[in-house]
Amino acid sequence: NLYRKNEPPQEPQPGMVMIHLARAEKPLGEPLMSDSELGVFVSAFESTGFTGSINWYRNLDRNWHLLAKVNPIIQQPTLMIYGERDLIPKFEKLTEYVPKAEVVSLDCGHWIQEETPDETNQAILKWLRKQSTT
Repeated sequence: NLYRKNEPPQEPQPGMVMIHLARAEKPLGEPLMSDSELGVFVSAFESTGFTGSINWYRNLDRNWHLLAKVNPIIQQPTLMIYGERDLIPKFEKLTEYVPKAEVVSLDCGHWIQEETPDETNQAILKWLRKQSTT
C-alpha cells in the first residue's frame, strides 16, 4: 500500500486509491507515520517548500535526453529491497540492467524504511558486511 501500513492483502479495486482512502469510514491498516513523525516532514516543508522534491519530476524529459547515450547497465554490486505489499510491481528485468543486484523482499508496502525500519537496517547491514568480505 502506498498510504497505509499493515493493511491486509486484498484484491485491487478500480478507481482512484487516494479518493477511496479519503472517503473510507475506517481505513484499513495503520497510518504510515505517527503525528510526531509527520510533524517533522511538515516542519521541513514549511521551512523549505516542496519545490526541490518535485523538481526531479519536472526535469524528467531533460534527464531523458541528457542520459540518452549513457550505458544503462549498472555494474556495481547493488542491494534492491522490495516491499511484498507494494502496489508498484517488482521490476522483472532488474538483473538485465543491474547484473550484480541482490534482491531482498520485506513484508511491507511502498515505504519500506518507514514501515519496517529494523528489518530494512538489518538487510542493509548484512549486505554491506557481505560486500566487505568480497
